[in-house]
Amino acid sequence: MSAAELASLLDERAVLRVLAECAHALDGHDVAAWVDAFTPEGIFDVVEVGGRRLHREEGHADLTRWVQAAPAGRERRHVLADPLVALDGDEARVESCWVLLERDARAHPVVGAFGRYSDRLVKRDGRWRIAERRAEVEATTRTPG
Repeated sequence: MSAAELASLLDERAVLRVLAECAHALDGHDVAAWVDAFTPEGIFDVVEVGGRRLHREEGHADLTRWVQAAPAGRERRHVLADPLVALDGDEARVESCWVLLERDARAHPVVGAFGRYSDRLVKRDGRWRIAERRAEVEATTRTPG
């Protein structure tokens, strides 16, 4: 294995770690860690299939306000599946599926929603962060909006 191939594998692993840490921070209501997964000007854009925007946050201040308002506690889990990573120097694009597992009113486990993530990450000062995350909600048990 060449040095370039090894560096690429390490970058891919680092990108996947950022995405996993982001999910863990959200579910653990670790506001600082979740916001820190994004660049200072990072974007989190959530849309329905068809493109109707549900919400959009831009920059650490917006991201902080949104995640502070997110449900606290360990009653939900965001699960990332089938990530496809494409590296291009200090930029990565990742397409993946996500599932939100949560409890219903009777504390039974249910799939609360599922969809797709389209992520763009950048490497700055040797560290990968999310520059833009688009979450497309394909199905949900909630009334969108």
